[in-house]
Amino acid sequence: MNKTTPAVRIGRWTTWPLPVVFLTPLLAVVGTLALAPATNAQSMAASPATESQEPTAAQPAKTVELPPVVVTAPSPQPIPLPRSSIPSAIDTLTSKEVLDVHPHVLPDSLENRTGITLQDEQGTPYQPDLTLRGFVASPVTGLPQGISVFRDGVRLNEPTVEEVNWDLIPLDDVESIQIIRGPSVLFGRNTLGAAINIVTRRGQERFEMTPEATGGSFGQQDYTLRLGGAFRPFDYYVGVRYSHEVGWRDDSDARIGRALGKIGIRRGGLDATVSYQYSNDRIKEPGSLPASQVNVDPTANFTAGDFFSPVLNMGVINARYAVTDQVKVEANAFVRELDSEQFNVNLSGPNTRLLNHVLSAGGRLQASHKDSLLGRDNLLIVGGEYTNNYVTSRTFEEDNAGQELAANLKDSQQVWGAYVQDSLTLLRDFAWPGSSLVFTAAGRWDYVSHHITDLLGGPSGGDFTFSRFNPRVGINVNLSERVGFYASYGEGFRAPAFLELTCAGPGAVCPGLQAGVAQDPPLNPVVAKTYEVGTYLRPLPWLDVDASLYRTDVSNEIFAVAPTGTIGVFFQNIGATRRQGAEFALRGRWGRTLEGYVNYAFTEATFQQQVVLATSLPPGTETVPAGSTMPLMPQHRVNFGLAWHPWSWATISAGATWVSSQFLRGDDANTQAPLPAYWVTNVGFSARWRGFEAFAKINNALNNSYQTYGAFAPDARLDGSPVVRFLTPAPPINVVGGLRYTF
Repeated sequence: MNKTTPAVRIGRWTTWPLPVVFLTPLLAVVGTLALAPATNAQSMAASPATESQEPTAAQPAKTVELPPVVVTAPSPQPIPLPRSSIPSAIDTLTSKEVLDVHPHVLPDSLENRTGITLQDEQGTPYQPDLTLRGFVASPVTGLPQGISVFRDGVRLNEPTVEEVNWDLIPLDDVESIQIIRGPSVLFGRNTLGAAINIVTRRGQERFEMTPEATGGSFGQQDYTLRLGGAFRPFDYYVGVRYSHEVGWRDDSDARIGRALGKIGIRRGGLDATVSYQYSNDRIKEPGSLPASQVNVDPTANFTAGDFFSPVLNMGVINARYAVTDQVKVEANAFVRELDSEQFNVNLSGPNTRLLNHVLSAGGRLQASHKDSLLGRDNLLIVGGEYTNNYVTSRTFEEDNAGQELAANLKDSQQVWGAYVQDSLTLLRDFAWPGSSLVFTAAGRWDYVSHHITDLLGGPSGGDFTFSRFNPRVGINVNLSERVGFYASYGEGFRAPAFLELTCAGPGAVCPGLQAGVAQDPPLNPVVAKTYEVGTYLRPLPWLDVDASLYRTDVSNEIFAVAPTGTIGVFFQNIGATRRQGAEFALRGRWGRTLEGYVNYAFTEATFQQQVVLATSLPPGTETVPAGSTMPLMPQHRVNFGLAWHPWSWATISAGATWVSSQFLRGDDANTQAPLPAYWVTNVGFSARWRGFEAFAKINNALNNSYQTYGAFAPDARLDGSPVVRFLTPAPPINVVGGLRYTF
């Protein structure tokens, strides 16, 4: 029987056995805790990044005060530059804001921020695509990646093709997150649309231990433990997570295992930390379905057996030293090793198994000088970085006859960067007391080289070098502490990545996600030039307003295209594209009782000149007229939500999101029917008593049937394998609830 709305499947719960793999580290942590020295009660000076501390669950709800905004380089220590000196649009999230939405991965926590849209290509909540200002951060190769992501000073975009594996980010251990829109000299390459900077927790003066257990629909169960403290001059923090989920679709289970440990020291002018993270995940990927099947059985899995399995080891050292009151030096060093397996079932050909190994090591050195210049306040930042990436990629094709090695490549990458930024207060109190005029000028040089070797002796190897200098200028006009305006111009740069270089033409089509197997034409680096104006206002003590207008002109965009009748892709440069839009956000707080937000984003992502692209749709190529909208880039997005505190111990929240229609991937010419617009509503409740906090959340509370992703591909189950619409259905109504206790 046909169904237009997925069945309500709240009852797919499982028992909660505590797995041995989680119990062992938990017992070890508790044993270590019992032997730890008592916390010294004396307070210590803390840097702005670590000074804030999440309130305990027993504390009554307070009037929400937005934290002071500081611009940060990609390190865990912010540079003390106030919002009035930053010519960019910035969002800042605290750890409480991140965890209050009970997210699977980081994009879930960011989805209610202005202009951020999620698409679910893989059919799993652990691997969404995140779009912002027409650019993407995604674990999927072949997308126009243009958002850089950092954790404690380390770039998380993978050197294979700049993708981001959200499941490897230790979300439970986050202290703060910043979204810095537009190109950035401090964050460097691949920052075309925005940078996301993540700072993880460290131990505070007061010892804290928080175990948490969560369960929900579709067999979801999560167990976490966070603990931290200090014994002068050291501090320590440990976070552990184990998650398992059966999934609402067939063969869509996921397992997430993660541990993060950090030791810090604060003595004199030194503030340093050493951290280590281990992650071991296995995620089934049900993917998309033919549109005809979505209406009949959205829980089906078209090619059961697809999975992604990464193992991560990552060590980071960060240090900051105050040489004088005016001069500070920061250093960062890291080693990151990732082994991943990607298996794809193919009904129209052999299955593919991709085995990647990535070993990255590098560091950054940065100095800042804050003093007066010609009698005016001035902050100068100078820095440099180096990273060495060693990547190997092997692709096997498998069928009933056995396994064959189809591609075997390695890439040695050398990445250098140097940057300088200066912020000078030109005028002070020029209109009335509290007014100021701040000018910012910056520049960055990036150099990226690839030495690719085809270990099968084929023609896919080669040496490739890319470099560019990117300038940025901006001005802030602050009429008072509550009224400010800014304008800026900046340029961003993204070099072609390893897999893009090995699949760079119609003669080098790569099945699935494998590396290339043929000689490739060269790809040019992507260059983005962004113009932006905006304002930040606090017209009333309880109301904050942010608004911005931007235009980003992109040249040499790298597109992944699929020839008709295949599931393979190759990459090519196209001419000029443009992203332009408007962003508007309101956030209000009414005493201790009510908080709310409303935001709207208009995003126009278009081709600026006619281009001919390969496509899955017959006859195999399409002429894309200038002005066509890029696929999967909705023009309009609205978010709004309320949090009501009827009592000091209780919170009731509700939020809704509306996303406009968007064209399917492969329909760059906009000739096919788009995905329809959709609404989704979530509601939640939490209650606190002493150290306990219980919470529950209903996702998709109105049980809407909608899809966030669509593409065109051959349906091998039909005669002749015709190309049809494939859609990824969104989950039906589902519930998650849990309990945490803070000692």
